[in-house]
Amino acid sequence: MSGVKQQKIDEDVFLKMRKEVLSGWPTGAEVDFDEAVEYQKKLPENRNFGKILAKYHAEGKLGLYPRSGVPTVEGEIELLRSMNEVGVRLFPFTTDSYTRNMQLEKAQQGLDESIKTGKAKLNGFPIICHGVKQTRKVVESCEGGFDVRSSMKANSFVAEIAFASGMTCMPNSPFGWIGSYDKLASVEECLSTAQYLGRLAGYYADRGVYISITNHGWLFNGIVPMYINTATKIIEALLTAGQGAKSSIPLMNFQGNINQDVADFYAVRNLLRKYLDKFGFTDVVIPGVIGDQSMLYPFPQDIGSAFGYINYIATIAAMAPIDGCSVKTVDEASGVPSIESHMQTYRSAGWIFDVVRQQKIQLMNDDIKLEQHMSELAVSAIIDKVAEMGDGDVVVGIEKAINAGVLDSPFCLNVNAKDQVLGVKDLQGASRYLDYGNLPIPKEVREFNDEKIRERELVQGRKLGFRTSLADFWAFSQGSIIGEADEDAQGGTKLPEMDNPPTIITGTVGVDSHVIGTKIISRALREAGFRVVALSAQTPPEEFIKAAQETNADAMLISSLYGMAEMDLQGFRDKCTEAGVGGILLFLGGILGVGKHDFADDEVKFKKIGFDRVYPPESDVELSIRDLCADLKSRGRL
Repeated sequence: MSGVKQQKIDEDVFLKMRKEVLSGWPTGAEVDFDEAVEYQKKLPENRNFGKILAKYHAEGKLGLYPRSGVPTVEGEIELLRSMNEVGVRLFPFTTDSYTRNMQLEKAQQGLDESIKTGKAKLNGFPIICHGVKQTRKVVESCEGGFDVRSSMKANSFVAEIAFASGMTCMPNSPFGWIGSYDKLASVEECLSTAQYLGRLAGYYADRGVYISITNHGWLFNGIVPMYINTATKIIEALLTAGQGAKSSIPLMNFQGNINQDVADFYAVRNLLRKYLDKFGFTDVVIPGVIGDQSMLYPFPQDIGSAFGYINYIATIAAMAPIDGCSVKTVDEASGVPSIESHMQTYRSAGWIFDVVRQQKIQLMNDDIKLEQHMSELAVSAIIDKVAEMGDGDVVVGIEKAINAGVLDSPFCLNVNAKDQVLGVKDLQGASRYLDYGNLPIPKEVREFNDEKIRERELVQGRKLGFRTSLADFWAFSQGSIIGEADEDAQGGTKLPEMDNPPTIITGTVGVDSHVIGTKIISRALREAGFRVVALSAQTPPEEFIKAAQETNADAMLISSLYGMAEMDLQGFRDKCTEAGVGGILLFLGGILGVGKHDFADDEVKFKKIGFDRVYPPESDVELSIRDLCADLKSRGRL
């Protein structure tokens, strides 16, 4: 059990920690804290994220909150200025996946190749490689505030560079790392890293610099209500406030049901203020609440459907009690978006924001009030249980709660989570629990939830289960609030009874954290009768090869959705041959390049690298299994 507590890091200890953090790459020498404080104080308010959001709140406006992040300084400036043209002033600033995982040599290689070729080779901005001087050029190039994104391994270093460069906001999300971004990180590592960021923000605050923290909470990879997410974002705010940070911004996700989504926005604002005050952080401000288009749900491939998805969210956001809203770009499903798609998307969403907000419509009805009541009951029960497990210290209680499954979600990436819960949609498309695991959901909420499940089962005439959950996961991107699945179906391909069935290795390659697809295909392969070695997400290429050696595997089914597969898998077949497994079947699928690209080109490229079959995004799992069976049969393995 970790020794992390809700206790401010001693200043001498913190200064030693900073010295170690900044030694991780040469650009760390560019961070001069006193100079950074003076630089921050000279920045106008229209470059401070929290103050911009607070102004939107005061004026009743809704600000666009897009994603941005390309490798080069020049490219980033061009992108941001184009966003300024369509009214964007709140910038979530995305670092690339190699930087987020402190693979800085690879990040530098990707940056160098991006500069050399004029084509993006990274899926974000390598802020540590660029350093303070270069990043300040970006900050000074446009009007707006920056909320810089990272993950656990690089979070502290990214924060140091970002704040010294004039950025004024950053997520502090240990539960986001546990839920979706860091497979092997311990709970203690995540909490300690989060406390460092809180202490750094507090260190600036002590000197009069207004740094805000966005709280994302436990990010889900499946269908469940937002109770755990809301509870954990409030716990994150408490953890951060305990280190001296003074500005907390909750970021809530839309899941598709209007009443439930709007209720969650009301609930989080009320509960965040309630618990900050309850634990003595009355001086922490909440500049506003931000909505985010979706969790990690699929996104429509078709541009028309994508605009529909985006503008549906924009319409609900404009009537919800929020102050900023993130919408995905229309080419989200094809990779890192282009400048043109950014501008088209934000013009469209911004038009809806303005027209609907001017009518001052506020959504509230009995169903919203009921959903809000259920949310507040469940979230309060979860937070109170975590505090109880920590004898009044919510930070102490976190690890115990995760170990006990009191904090849990489906398809979780991190190895420390129980992954014992499952959800589906009800008839109106609201998220409900099908399996609670060990969550401390109150009786009144369970009875309400269970009745909604029974209503759907009665109408559809069948039990809901895992297949329903998967169908519901895909439904919204396909223009439906619920999916269609037959739980009694026998599935697709089935292997004949075999003493030694083929062994298949699955996983997502590199530092890519997208875990849902590989978990789904692993289950489908097991149901078909294969022996599966599931490596999950964030798997280095070498681990695939090692697993093949150890298991005498017949095939690898590798996924990649963050656009950098070419860098991860260059020479992969040759490395397999060197390791004595050169004859293994290699399948690859996903988003295989950064920016707009043609799948036909991807297929040629990766077959040249040595892959036997290559699949585009949203390929049918059953198709890949049939192809696998055909290839194994041709080799005499079936």
